[in-house]
Amino acid sequence: MTPFDKAIIWQREHTAEPFEELLAWHLRNGLVHSTPEVFLLAHETHYSPETNTMTYDLPPNTWFVPLAAATAHANPIAEFLRVATRPHAWAAWCRHNAERIHAYPWSKLAARVGLGGTTSVSSVAFEGRVS
Repeated sequence: MTPFDKAIIWQREHTAEPFEELLAWHLRNGLVHSTPEVFLLAHETHYSPETNTMTYDLPPNTWFVPLAAATAHANPIAEFLRVATRPHAWAAWCRHNAERIHAYPWSKLAARVGLGGTTSVSSVAFEGRVS
């Protein structure tokens, strides 16, 4: 089963929002990344660490990943950091559809997955797209 298929099944079994609507929204407003190893959706938002909340009323400082799936050997976090169009202060997601936001400083995640804490992740993503 591909990561795309896994994401469809997970979304349908765990949320009321249809997968097709979530995908369409991210195609218009966010980031959609699909390979044989990883599928993910992400969008920019503003995260407040003081309140552990997100809003769209302020300039974005966070990439939020509402849905991701991967093969057993792939690292979806590393792949997301590699393909995001630009780094932000934070990267965030909710685990298992829980409402609690798990937000991490971008530079610490990048260092943890081997992209370097101060490396410009957007330049790494850009280099990967050069043909």
